[in-house]
Amino acid sequence: MSEDSALPVNGTVYQQSHTATDTIQHSLITIGGTNYDIDVSQIPYLSSFVNFQDKASPQGTELVHGHIPLIDGALVGIRSGYRQCFRALPPDIHQHQMLCETYDFLGVDVLAGQYIDEIFADLKACKIDYELEYKRYLAIKGNKSKARDAAFKLLYLILVGEFRDENMDCMKVFNAVLFVVSHSATFKWKTRTVIRAAYQERFVVTLKQIARLDEWLKGDTEDEVEADVTTTDESSDEYYNSDYS
Repeated sequence: MSEDSALPVNGTVYQQSHTATDTIQHSLITIGGTNYDIDVSQIPYLSSFVNFQDKASPQGTELVHGHIPLIDGALVGIRSGYRQCFRALPPDIHQHQMLCETYDFLGVDVLAGQYIDEIFADLKACKIDYELEYKRYLAIKGNKSKARDAAFKLLYLILVGEFRDENMDCMKVFNAVLFVVSHSATFKWKTRTVIRAAYQERFVVTLKQIARLDEWLKGDTEDEVEADVTTTDESSDEYYNSDYS
């Protein structure tokens, strides 16, 4: 059975429908003074907020919520892939920390049950693979989108995640960070910069580890940093739909 409610937004009344079998539940919500059309089925906190408001005012009322830090960046990641979060924010570790905390507040399952081993495996998805076919090896293009999404999961795990054994997992995380830093063709400057900064803030880093990470700074030039902001390796895509992160 469906339940329809009228939502006035900016003086216009919209009809909002929910059914018991809906998997996509779009709701018009004003957050911090800005109107959003959000699929709340992917955001447990907002889904609960909408359900509570629907029950409290069954005749329909405008859904208004207070300010949520970096909600725009959070919605971009949910809608277009977490890799886009690196593009939505400057390479500032504190803003990325705030974004991860917002995801945590919203109840978004960023890691989707993955831990460092699974995340590292997804990072490696960017590598070209080879498949034997008719006695010849054919190159299979790597999945950069999957790898870039995994890079944000790695960042999230470092900044707000819980480690089962921080001492044992520290080296696994370092190897994952080193992989990101050393693969500039897949992970662009913003991604590499933020992930390295996050690792150095969360863990005690040895001089040997710093030296290994510094080896890959030699390839970072002012031109490459500028290109990270202004170009895309998939030029046909729009800004937030591209996979250049």
